[in-house]
Amino acid sequence: MLNYWVSVITIGLIFSIATLGMNVKFGWAGELDLAMFAYVAVGAYMYSVAVLPPSRLPPPDHYDLGLRLPFIGGLVIAVVTTMAVSLVVGAVALRKLRGDYFAIVTVAFALGLSIFISEYTPLFNGYPGVYGVSQPLNGYLKLGPTAYGVFFLGLCTVFLAGTYVLLELLLKSYFGRALRSVREDQVASAAFGRNIYVLKLKAYVLGGAVAGLSGAFFAAYLSAFNPYAWSPSETFLILGAMFIGGMANSRGAIIGTFFVFVAIQEFTRLLPVIPGAAEASDALRFVIIGVLIIAVLWLRPQGLLPERRDRDGIALDSIEVRRPTLDDVFLTLTGRSLREDAA
Repeated sequence: MLNYWVSVITIGLIFSIATLGMNVKFGWAGELDLAMFAYVAVGAYMYSVAVLPPSRLPPPDHYDLGLRLPFIGGLVIAVVTTMAVSLVVGAVALRKLRGDYFAIVTVAFALGLSIFISEYTPLFNGYPGVYGVSQPLNGYLKLGPTAYGVFFLGLCTVFLAGTYVLLELLLKSYFGRALRSVREDQVASAAFGRNIYVLKLKAYVLGGAVAGLSGAFFAAYLSAFNPYAWSPSETFLILGAMFIGGMANSRGAIIGTFFVFVAIQEFTRLLPVIPGAAEASDALRFVIIGVLIIAVLWLRPQGLLPERRDRDGIALDSIEVRRPTLDDVFLTLTGRSLREDAA
Protein backbone atom coordinates (compact mmCIF):
# COMPACT_ATOMS: atom_id res chain seq x y z
CA MET A 1 0.00 0.00 0.00
CA LEU A 2 2.87 2.37 0.78
CA ASN A 3 4.39 1.80 -2.66
CA TYR A 4 1.07 2.55 -4.29
CA TRP A 5 0.53 5.87 -2.53
CA VAL A 6 4.13 6.89 -3.09
CA SER A 7 3.66 6.31 -6.84
CA VAL A 8 0.35 8.22 -6.85
CA ILE A 9 1.84 11.24 -5.10
CA THR A 10 4.91 11.12 -7.35
CA ILE A 11 2.70 11.33 -10.44
CA GLY A 12 0.90 14.29 -8.85
CA LEU A 13 4.21 16.07 -8.27
CA ILE A 14 5.45 15.45 -11.83
CA PHE A 15 2.25 16.70 -13.42
CA SER A 16 2.22 19.68 -11.05
CA ILE A 17 5.42 20.87 -12.73
CA ALA A 18 3.71 20.55 -16.13
CA THR A 19 0.70 22.53 -14.87
CA LEU A 20 3.01 25.28 -13.64
CA GLY A 21 4.36 25.48 -17.20
CA MET A 22 0.84 25.76 -18.59
CA ASN A 23 0.12 28.40 -15.97
CA VAL A 24 2.98 30.51 -17.30
CA LYS A 25 1.68 30.29 -20.86
CA PHE A 26 -2.04 30.68 -20.32
CA GLY A 27 -2.35 32.07 -16.80
CA TRP A 28 0.32 34.74 -17.18
CA ALA A 29 0.39 35.51 -20.90
CA GLY A 30 -3.01 34.28 -22.11
CA GLU A 31 -1.49 31.84 -24.65
CA LEU A 32 -3.80 28.85 -25.15
CA ASP A 33 -1.18 26.24 -26.00
CA LEU A 34 -2.91 22.96 -26.88
CA ALA A 35 0.46 21.34 -27.59
CA MET A 36 1.58 21.51 -23.98
CA PHE A 37 2.01 17.78 -23.51
CA ALA A 38 4.03 17.61 -26.72
CA TYR A 39 6.73 19.60 -24.92
CA VAL A 40 6.49 17.19 -22.00
CA ALA A 41 7.10 14.41 -24.55
CA VAL A 42 10.09 16.23 -26.05
CA GLY A 43 11.63 16.54 -22.58
CA ALA A 44 10.94 12.87 -21.86
CA TYR A 45 12.47 11.65 -25.13
CA MET A 46 15.54 13.85 -24.92
CA TYR A 47 16.21 12.91 -21.32
CA SER A 48 15.91 9.23 -22.22
CA VAL A 49 18.31 9.26 -25.17
CA ALA A 50 20.76 11.44 -23.22
CA VAL A 51 21.11 9.07 -20.24
CA LEU A 52 20.87 5.77 -22.17
CA PRO A 53 24.12 3.98 -23.01
CA PRO A 54 25.15 3.46 -26.66
CA SER A 55 22.81 1.11 -28.45
CA ARG A 56 24.28 -2.11 -29.81
CA LEU A 57 21.53 -2.52 -32.37
CA PRO A 58 22.44 -2.03 -36.05
CA PRO A 59 20.90 0.84 -38.04
CA PRO A 60 18.12 1.83 -38.43
CA ASP A 61 17.32 0.47 -34.96
CA HIS A 62 20.21 2.42 -33.47
CA TYR A 63 18.03 5.21 -32.13
CA ASP A 64 19.66 6.75 -29.06
CA LEU A 65 22.49 9.23 -28.72
CA GLY A 66 24.46 6.98 -26.39
CA LEU A 67 25.70 9.88 -24.27
CA ARG A 68 25.26 8.03 -20.96
CA LEU A 69 24.96 11.36 -19.14
CA PRO A 70 24.23 11.58 -15.42
CA PHE A 71 20.83 12.63 -14.15
CA ILE A 72 21.56 16.37 -14.08
CA GLY A 73 23.05 16.23 -17.56
CA GLY A 74 19.91 14.54 -18.85
CA LEU A 75 17.78 17.24 -17.24
CA VAL A 76 19.83 19.98 -18.87
CA ILE A 77 19.56 18.34 -22.30
CA ALA A 78 15.79 17.91 -21.87
CA VAL A 79 15.18 21.51 -20.76
CA VAL A 80 17.48 23.14 -23.32
CA THR A 81 16.04 21.09 -26.20
CA THR A 82 12.48 21.88 -25.17
CA MET A 83 13.33 25.57 -24.96
CA ALA A 84 14.79 25.43 -28.49
CA VAL A 85 11.69 23.71 -29.89
CA SER A 86 9.44 26.19 -28.07
CA LEU A 87 11.46 29.07 -29.46
CA VAL A 88 11.03 27.86 -33.05
CA VAL A 89 7.30 27.14 -32.71
CA GLY A 90 6.60 30.30 -30.74
CA ALA A 91 8.61 32.53 -33.08
CA VAL A 92 6.42 31.41 -35.98
CA ALA A 93 3.03 31.08 -34.28
CA LEU A 94 3.17 34.23 -32.15
CA ARG A 95 4.33 36.51 -34.94
CA LYS A 96 0.95 36.96 -36.59
CA LEU A 97 -1.52 34.69 -34.79
CA ARG A 98 -3.60 35.17 -31.67
CA GLY A 99 -6.36 33.41 -29.79
CA ASP A 100 -8.06 30.56 -31.62
CA TYR A 101 -5.67 30.68 -34.57
CA PHE A 102 -2.67 30.31 -32.28
CA ALA A 103 -4.31 27.35 -30.52
CA ILE A 104 -5.00 25.64 -33.87
CA VAL A 105 -1.34 26.00 -34.87
CA THR A 106 -0.21 24.40 -31.60
CA VAL A 107 -2.59 21.47 -32.16
CA ALA A 108 -1.19 21.02 -35.65
CA PHE A 109 2.34 21.05 -34.26
CA ALA A 110 1.50 18.42 -31.63
CA LEU A 111 -0.15 16.11 -34.16
CA GLY A 112 2.67 16.53 -36.66
CA LEU A 113 5.30 15.87 -34.00
CA SER A 114 3.47 12.72 -32.86
CA ILE A 115 3.29 11.34 -36.40
CA PHE A 116 6.93 12.20 -37.11
CA ILE A 117 8.25 10.57 -33.95
CA SER A 118 6.07 7.50 -34.45
CA GLU A 119 7.09 6.94 -38.07
CA TYR A 120 10.75 7.98 -38.06
CA THR A 121 12.35 5.02 -36.29
CA PRO A 122 16.01 6.17 -36.09
CA LEU A 123 15.07 9.15 -33.93
CA PHE A 124 13.25 7.65 -30.93
CA ASN A 125 12.53 4.09 -32.09
CA GLY A 126 9.06 4.87 -33.45
CA TYR A 127 6.09 3.21 -31.80
CA PRO A 128 8.09 0.91 -29.47
CA GLY A 129 9.75 4.01 -28.03
CA VAL A 130 12.71 4.19 -25.70
CA TYR A 131 13.06 1.83 -22.76
CA GLY A 132 15.54 0.77 -20.12
CA VAL A 133 16.02 4.34 -18.92
CA SER A 134 17.98 4.30 -15.67
CA GLN A 135 16.39 5.98 -12.68
CA PRO A 136 18.31 8.83 -11.01
CA LEU A 137 21.12 7.64 -8.69
CA ASN A 138 19.54 4.22 -8.39
CA GLY A 139 22.83 2.49 -9.12
CA TYR A 140 24.69 4.49 -6.47
CA LEU A 141 22.21 4.44 -3.60
CA LYS A 142 21.56 0.68 -3.60
CA LEU A 143 18.09 1.17 -2.11
CA GLY A 144 15.18 -1.24 -2.13
CA PRO A 145 12.08 -0.54 -4.22
CA THR A 146 10.16 1.11 -1.38
CA ALA A 147 13.07 3.21 -0.13
CA TYR A 148 13.97 4.33 -3.62
CA GLY A 149 10.35 5.24 -4.33
CA VAL A 150 10.39 7.53 -1.31
CA PHE A 151 13.72 9.00 -2.43
CA PHE A 152 12.39 9.72 -5.94
CA LEU A 153 9.29 11.31 -4.42
CA GLY A 154 11.54 13.58 -2.36
CA LEU A 155 13.57 14.44 -5.45
CA CYS A 156 10.42 15.42 -7.34
CA THR A 157 9.31 17.50 -4.34
CA VAL A 158 12.61 19.41 -4.31
CA PHE A 159 12.43 20.24 -8.02
CA LEU A 160 8.76 21.17 -7.80
CA ALA A 161 9.51 23.49 -4.86
CA GLY A 162 12.42 25.05 -6.76
CA THR A 163 10.26 25.58 -9.84
CA TYR A 164 7.52 27.10 -7.70
CA VAL A 165 9.90 29.55 -5.98
CA LEU A 166 11.52 30.59 -9.26
CA LEU A 167 8.17 31.21 -10.96
CA GLU A 168 6.87 33.15 -7.97
CA LEU A 169 9.90 35.45 -8.12
CA LEU A 170 9.38 35.95 -11.85
CA LEU A 171 5.65 36.59 -11.36
CA LYS A 172 6.39 39.39 -8.89
CA SER A 173 9.10 40.89 -11.09
CA TYR A 174 8.69 43.42 -13.89
CA PHE A 175 8.54 40.53 -16.37
CA GLY A 176 5.57 38.95 -14.62
CA ARG A 177 3.70 42.23 -14.30
CA ALA A 178 4.35 43.06 -17.95
CA LEU A 179 3.05 39.66 -19.04
CA ARG A 180 -0.17 40.07 -17.10
CA SER A 181 -0.66 43.52 -18.60
CA VAL A 182 -0.28 41.97 -22.06
CA ARG A 183 -2.83 39.32 -21.14
CA GLU A 184 -5.35 41.92 -20.01
CA ASP A 185 -4.94 44.45 -22.84
CA GLN A 186 -2.26 44.19 -25.50
CA VAL A 187 -3.01 47.60 -27.00
CA ALA A 188 -2.71 49.40 -23.67
CA SER A 189 0.43 47.45 -22.81
CA ALA A 190 2.03 48.32 -26.15
CA ALA A 191 1.18 51.98 -25.53
CA PHE A 192 3.61 51.90 -22.58
CA GLY A 193 6.42 50.80 -24.89
CA ARG A 194 6.34 47.08 -24.22
CA ASN A 195 7.30 44.68 -26.99
CA ILE A 196 4.29 42.36 -27.01
CA TYR A 197 5.81 39.76 -29.31
CA VAL A 198 9.03 39.39 -27.32
CA LEU A 199 7.20 39.17 -23.99
CA LYS A 200 4.83 36.47 -25.22
CA LEU A 201 7.68 34.56 -26.83
CA LYS A 202 9.65 34.61 -23.57
CA ALA A 203 6.61 33.27 -21.73
CA TYR A 204 6.18 30.53 -24.33
CA VAL A 205 9.80 29.44 -24.05
CA LEU A 206 9.71 29.56 -20.23
CA GLY A 207 6.56 27.44 -20.12
CA GLY A 208 8.14 24.99 -22.56
CA ALA A 209 11.23 24.70 -20.37
CA VAL A 210 9.10 23.84 -17.34
CA ALA A 211 7.19 21.28 -19.41
CA GLY A 212 10.48 19.72 -20.54
CA LEU A 213 11.57 19.40 -16.91
CA SER A 214 8.32 17.60 -16.13
CA GLY A 215 8.84 15.29 -19.09
CA ALA A 216 12.33 14.37 -17.93
CA PHE A 217 11.02 13.32 -14.54
CA PHE A 218 8.14 11.46 -16.19
CA ALA A 219 10.55 9.39 -18.33
CA ALA A 220 12.83 8.79 -15.35
CA TYR A 221 9.88 7.57 -13.31
CA LEU A 222 8.50 5.27 -16.04
CA SER A 223 11.95 4.12 -17.23
CA ALA A 224 10.46 4.18 -20.73
CA PHE A 225 8.53 6.43 -23.09
CA ASN A 226 6.65 5.90 -26.36
CA PRO A 227 3.91 7.59 -28.43
CA TYR A 228 1.22 5.81 -26.41
CA ALA A 229 2.34 7.68 -23.28
CA TRP A 230 1.21 11.08 -24.55
CA SER A 231 -1.95 12.23 -26.24
CA PRO A 232 -3.92 15.50 -26.68
CA SER A 233 -6.19 14.45 -23.79
CA GLU A 234 -3.30 14.94 -21.35
CA THR A 235 -3.12 18.61 -22.32
CA PHE A 236 -6.79 19.08 -21.55
CA LEU A 237 -6.31 17.41 -18.17
CA ILE A 238 -3.55 19.91 -17.39
CA LEU A 239 -5.80 22.75 -18.54
CA GLY A 240 -8.59 21.42 -16.33
CA ALA A 241 -6.23 21.28 -13.35
CA MET A 242 -5.25 24.91 -13.93
CA PHE A 243 -8.85 26.09 -14.33
CA ILE A 244 -9.98 24.30 -11.18
CA GLY A 245 -7.01 25.41 -9.08
CA GLY A 246 -6.97 29.00 -10.32
CA MET A 247 -5.24 30.67 -13.25
CA ALA A 248 -2.08 32.70 -12.64
CA ASN A 249 -1.80 31.20 -9.15
CA SER A 250 1.03 28.70 -8.69
CA ARG A 251 -0.38 27.23 -5.51
CA GLY A 252 -3.75 26.84 -7.20
CA ALA A 253 -2.09 25.04 -10.12
CA ILE A 254 -0.54 22.50 -7.76
CA ILE A 255 -3.77 21.99 -5.82
CA GLY A 256 -5.74 21.63 -9.05
CA THR A 257 -3.26 19.05 -10.35
CA PHE A 258 -3.60 16.87 -7.27
CA PHE A 259 -7.35 17.23 -7.46
CA VAL A 260 -7.50 16.11 -11.11
CA PHE A 261 -4.67 13.58 -11.30
CA VAL A 262 -4.92 12.11 -7.80
CA ALA A 263 -8.28 12.72 -6.11
CA ILE A 264 -10.52 12.12 -9.15
CA GLN A 265 -8.35 9.22 -10.28
CA GLU A 266 -8.71 7.51 -6.91
CA PHE A 267 -12.42 8.28 -6.73
CA THR A 268 -13.08 6.56 -10.05
CA ARG A 269 -11.20 3.50 -8.84
CA LEU A 270 -13.77 3.08 -6.07
CA LEU A 271 -16.65 2.87 -8.51
CA PRO A 272 -17.97 -0.62 -9.29
CA VAL A 273 -16.84 -2.22 -12.52
CA ILE A 274 -19.51 -2.16 -15.22
CA PRO A 275 -19.82 -5.59 -16.89
CA GLY A 276 -18.68 -5.48 -20.49
CA ALA A 277 -17.22 -1.97 -20.13
CA ALA A 278 -13.74 -2.31 -18.70
CA GLU A 279 -12.72 1.21 -19.80
CA ALA A 280 -15.79 2.88 -18.30
CA SER A 281 -13.83 4.23 -15.32
CA ASP A 282 -11.38 6.09 -17.59
CA ALA A 283 -14.23 7.57 -19.60
CA LEU A 284 -16.05 8.50 -16.40
CA ARG A 285 -12.94 10.27 -15.16
CA PHE A 286 -12.98 12.59 -18.18
CA VAL A 287 -16.72 13.15 -17.71
CA ILE A 288 -16.21 14.15 -14.07
CA ILE A 289 -13.36 16.50 -14.96
CA GLY A 290 -15.45 18.09 -17.72
CA VAL A 291 -18.39 18.63 -15.36
CA LEU A 292 -16.08 20.13 -12.74
CA ILE A 293 -14.55 22.54 -15.27
CA ILE A 294 -18.02 23.69 -16.33
CA ALA A 295 -19.07 24.08 -12.70
CA VAL A 296 -15.96 26.07 -11.81
CA LEU A 297 -16.27 28.34 -14.84
CA TRP A 298 -19.94 28.92 -14.00
CA LEU A 299 -19.82 29.27 -10.22
CA ARG A 300 -16.24 30.35 -9.51
CA PRO A 301 -14.44 31.35 -12.70
CA GLN A 302 -11.38 32.49 -10.75
CA GLY A 303 -10.79 28.92 -9.51
CA LEU A 304 -10.26 27.59 -6.00
CA LEU A 305 -7.39 30.03 -5.39
CA PRO A 306 -7.87 33.28 -7.34
CA GLU A 307 -5.03 35.19 -8.89
CA ARG A 308 -3.25 37.34 -6.36
CA ARG A 309 -3.20 40.93 -7.53
CA ASP A 310 -0.47 43.31 -6.43
CA ARG A 311 -3.00 45.48 -4.67
CA ASP A 312 -4.08 42.53 -2.53
CA GLY A 313 -0.81 42.76 -0.64
CA ILE A 314 -1.56 46.28 0.62
CA ALA A 315 -2.57 46.28 4.26
CA LEU A 316 -5.68 48.45 4.37
CA ASP A 317 -5.32 48.99 8.10
CA SER A 318 -2.01 50.75 7.51
CA ILE A 319 -3.57 53.32 5.17
CA GLU A 320 -4.59 56.51 6.91
CA VAL A 321 -8.02 57.57 5.72
CA ARG A 322 -8.59 61.34 6.14
CA ARG A 323 -12.00 62.89 5.84
CA PRO A 324 -12.18 65.83 3.40
CA THR A 325 -12.27 69.21 5.12
CA LEU A 326 -14.00 72.41 4.05
CA ASP A 327 -10.65 73.73 2.85
CA ASP A 328 -10.28 70.67 0.54
CA VAL A 329 -13.71 71.31 -0.99
CA PHE A 330 -12.99 75.03 -1.51
CA LEU A 331 -9.61 74.18 -3.08
CA THR A 332 -11.25 71.74 -5.49
CA LEU A 333 -13.92 74.22 -6.59
CA THR A 334 -11.89 77.43 -6.83
CA GLY A 335 -8.27 76.33 -7.09
CA ARG A 336 -7.46 78.37 -3.97
CA SER A 337 -7.45 77.45 -0.32
CA LEU A 338 -9.29 79.29 2.45
CA ARG A 339 -5.95 80.05 4.08
CA GLU A 340 -4.80 81.96 0.99
CA ASP A 341 -8.01 84.04 0.96
CA ALA A 342 -7.66 84.76 4.64
CA ALA A 343 -4.11 85.94 4.10
